[in-house]
Amino acid sequence: MKIKNGFSKCKLGDGYLVVTTGELSRTNSIMIELNETSSDIWDLIEKGYDEEKIADKLVKKYSVDKETALSDVRGLIAKMTDAGIFE
Repeated sequence: MKIKNGFSKCKLGDGYLVVTTGELSRTNSIMIELNETSSDIWDLIEKGYDEEKIADKLVKKYSVDKETALSDVRGLIAKMTDAGIFE
């Protein structure tokens, strides 16, 4: 799973915003608001982590159980897939 080139994430207040840039913005105008957890998931996807490893990182950082973390990861990945964010 790899995020397409042309997405840029920036901090906006207490959250984060992902927008399309460059050539991609000519064909797709996408704007996604992320909270801190979703931002962490985004970053770990960019680093090439799979669902299980991302969930493990969330368990350590947020002291949540593995099932909750994995559910959150899968939920965000499903939304990102539906939005056409992956290559």
